[in-house]
Amino acid sequence: MEQRIIRAGEGLILGAENGVRDRFLVDSKAWGGGMAVVEHLLAPHAIAAPVHRHTKEDEFSMILEGRVWFWAAGEEHVAEVGDLVFKPRGEWHTFWNAADEPARMLELISPGGLEEAFKIIGTATEEIDLGPLIEPFGCEADMDATGPIIERYGLTFG
Repeated sequence: MEQRIIRAGEGLILGAENGVRDRFLVDSKAWGGGMAVVEHLLAPHAIAAPVHRHTKEDEFSMILEGRVWFWAAGEEHVAEVGDLVFKPRGEWHTFWNAADEPARMLELISPGGLEEAFKIIGTATEEIDLGPLIEPFGCEADMDATGPIIERYGLTFG
């Protein structure tokens, strides 16, 4: 069993300081695969991922600090502290921080496993084509749909 308390700031953190970093809290492999928990730390004007979808899991995002913008099913939404955002499997989506202040959100992933793709993305260099690396996780991305969001809000991947 993993430790009973994960203290603030503990846990593996991957990703660019000026982008979106992931703090890994609950590894699904340690808990029978049922769920994973990841904290997303969003720098100002950072986008977390291209517009994408995954086919194997649902995501639930609780906003802990700041504001987080979401694009899902063709619509934009803004979530604030205390809001819970649902991102069902199979739905195209992305999220970003368009504000000048950092934002944080807690991501519950059910069933677990997708956090392993986050680890691959968090350690990848710019030269790597992520498509083949995330495909085994049931993920695909749409960069053409992502470009207008990046332009409109002046976002970066970090």
